Amino acid sequence: MSKPLHSPRRPRPRTLIATGAIVAAVATTAFVTGTRPGQSQPTSAKLVVGLFAPSVEFGTSQAKLAYVQGLAKAIESQVGIKTEAQSFASLDALRKGGVDFAIVDGQCVASNLGWKVLANAQIGGGTTRPWALYASTGADMQALRGKKLAFVATGCGDNAFIDHAMLESEVDAGFFAARVGKPDLTAAVAEVASYKGAQAVFAPAGSQKNLTKVFDTGAVPNPGFVVVRSGQPESVVDKVGAAVVGYGGGGAISGWAGASKQPFQALAGRMGRSSKRGVFAIPEPVRFDGRDVLVVPPSLDEPATTGVLQHFVTPPDRME
Repeated sequence: MSKPLHSPRRPRPRTLIATGAIVAAVATTAFVTGTRPGQSQPTSAKLVVGLFAPSVEFGTSQAKLAYVQGLAKAIESQVGIKTEAQSFASLDALRKGGVDFAIVDGQCVASNLGWKVLANAQIGGGTTRPWALYASTGADMQALRGKKLAFVATGCGDNAFIDHAMLESEVDAGFFAARVGKPDLTAAVAEVASYKGAQAVFAPAGSQKNLTKVFDTGAVPNPGFVVVRSGQPESVVDKVGAAVVGYGGGGAISGWAGASKQPFQALAGRMGRSSKRGVFAIPEPVRFDGRDVLVVPPSLDEPATTGVLQHFVTPPDRME
């Protein structure tokens, strides 16, 4: 009898075995590290916190650095990642400084609404401060025509801030003879109050020294604590935000409030040109008494005789 024929077994390709080993290794790595495709980047070995807030009166450069260093230590304690602090003289320098998070002037946050705000600085008990125009020449605005205006040079739409947010697009750009930009609020006020290099300055209430207020210009938001470098793990961002809100270091910035982007959005809207027009409405029909709008002559009710002679004629007797 003939034996049944059997097909010879084919050996499994080694490539399949190798591929399976690679997949298993990747799965094991993902399980151990806890990462998945599309998640944030791995946690950094170091965080850098920057400071650029020229509208805050820290007093000295050492005071600025000391404040941000204290905040960096609080963040490091909360997050568990080594955190360094740096103070910058301009926003451009901050952008190039490899900063992860930063305290940034309110005017600059309003000009960069794409930044995520984690906290709002509190100064004088609020997250905004009333600003005004102060002058050494008195309270008359017309007396400032042809004079010099000092301002805090943030590099974040300074002309738009002055012309529209402060002057509400109502003052001609050539009203002031010149605009003198200063590196911070203290220097801008001193330019008018002490050095006499300018005659007027826009500043928050309480910083005007011996200058006279010309008019109020509305509230301006204090600095915000923002995320500068995107792509960081959400867990780290949340912990950093919590550390900032809980920081009570005191000084020029008395504390921090929970994140609110609304004040910066409002300022951004004010920095655009505005035009004011009268509001007209169609009046509703109203009934009124003619005596309320017509002048009644005083002689209307006086008795008088006509100017025509009156003749009386006796009719003849009835004819029989």
